[in-house]
This record gives sequence, structure tokens and C-alpha cells, in this order.
Amino acid sequence: MGMENGRLKALFKLLATESGTYQPVLRREISAALKEDPVTVQTVLAQQFPGAAPTSVLHTLEEIYWEELTAALARFSAKINPDLEEGLRLISKFTDPAAARSEITARLDEIAHALRPALLNATGYTDIARALGHYFFQTLGFQTLPANTDIKDISFGHFLQKHRGSGLCVASLYCVIGARYGLDISVIDLAGRILVHLQDPAQHESLFIDPLDNGKILTEEDCRNYLDARQLAWNDDFLSPLSSRQIIRRFIANMIFVLNKLHDERRLTFLRKYLEIVKN
Repeated sequence: MGMENGRLKALFKLLATESGTYQPVLRREISAALKEDPVTVQTVLAQQFPGAAPTSVLHTLEEIYWEELTAALARFSAKINPDLEEGLRLISKFTDPAAARSEITARLDEIAHALRPALLNATGYTDIARALGHYFFQTLGFQTLPANTDIKDISFGHFLQKHRGSGLCVASLYCVIGARYGLDISVIDLAGRILVHLQDPAQHESLFIDPLDNGKILTEEDCRNYLDARQLAWNDDFLSPLSSRQIIRRFIANMIFVLNKLHDERRLTFLRKYLEIVKN
């Protein structure tokens, strides 16, 4: 292990000082090390640069992670019915490349476990919606940001850590927690307004949850009134659930929107590639 750490330190030192000819070779070596043992790579990086690693080194590591994410998103998109939670984990790695895949799953498992008594004692779907909303917003203190100026606030992983993020993050939380209990929960786009749709198959009833209003429960009549106020006609297509691909596309598009304002072409190059992959 000591020899391996020494080799990694040498690679980082070269990466910080060399340019041009040797860069591709160094990138390949570090990429192989990351695939084999990402934790050790991060540990050695901190040891080699106790204060802060040079920007060139950090950028190289990010771009290696992002290239791997390109392939992972391609595998995700190639599936007939890709899992939303998998997509959320993948796109979260764009803002936190070194995060372990298990971190998001473990946190969601904790939330689902804590909710178990309330959901088992619920007498109907309204009770379920109330229990979810109360736990997310009152107990855990999740906050929905009406506007996002930092792409970290669009990352689902960052949302679970900091308890604040976009409405799409909150809507996705309802979906992935609901899936653990076999609930029919989806995300819909009501003429530009993201809502959570909770269906009771036994009663053929629907409830709608507003992630931007602390989980406020809405009826179909409330939704129709919202459209009437905007002078829009009701369309049953509004109730069509967004697929996992469509949801991940929106996450990526929202990140692009933020970074366009910052003219951050380095990150935009990768995000535009991801968007095309998921679209196709």
C-alpha cells in the first residue's frame, strides 16, 4: 500500500507540473487508480496537497469523473425502464464526483425506515400524503428554493445533505420514498408547474402535492382552478407522469440554465453531452 501511495503522489506531482505530451498518460494512470480505489486516491490527494490541490489537478480529476459519468448515463439511458433513483445518484456525481454511490441509498433508507410507523398506520391516501409532507418539511426541515443560482442546489445528493434544493428535488424525494412502499407516486408537469401525483388505485382517486408549498395537498379541482386562472384549458395529458429519463433530463437542463448565466463552458460542455445522451 505504501508503494502504491508513493506512486499516486508522484502522479499528482507530475500532473501539477507537467503539461502537453505527458498529460494523456497521467490522466490514464489516475483514471485507472480511481476505478480501482477512489477512496485511496482522495486520501493521497489530501496528503500530497495539505492546503489545497492546484486547480489544474482538481480540474483533471473532475474531468476524469465526468468522462466516466458519460458512460454511466449512456448505460442508464439504454435501459427500457431506467430506475429514477439510479439516475438521481448518477447526476448527483456531477457536483460531487467522489461521493460514494451508497451514500444516497443509505440516506433514503433511513428516511423510509423512520416513516414506516406513520405510513403503516395511515387510514387512506390523504393520511399518507400528510405523513410524508409532515416528515419531509416539519421533522427533517427540507426547504424548497424557488430559484437556483448554484447547481449544487439542483443536485439530489446535495439536497439530501443540506435539506434544501429545487422543487424537482423534493418531487423526486416523494417518488423514491414512495417506491419503497409500493405507492403509485409520480411527477407531473401541470402547464409548467411541477406537482407530485399520488394515486389511490382502489378508490380511483388522485391527490396532488405541491413541492414548492411545503407539501400542500391539492385536489383535481384545485388543479383545474389553477389552469382557469391562467386561462388554460384542461388537458388529460397534464396527468401523464414524467418518465425517469424526462426527470433526469430536467435536472441536467436546470444545471445548464444556471451555468449558462455563469458562462462556465468547461462544465457546460459535459452537461450538454449528458443532455443529448439522455434525450436519445
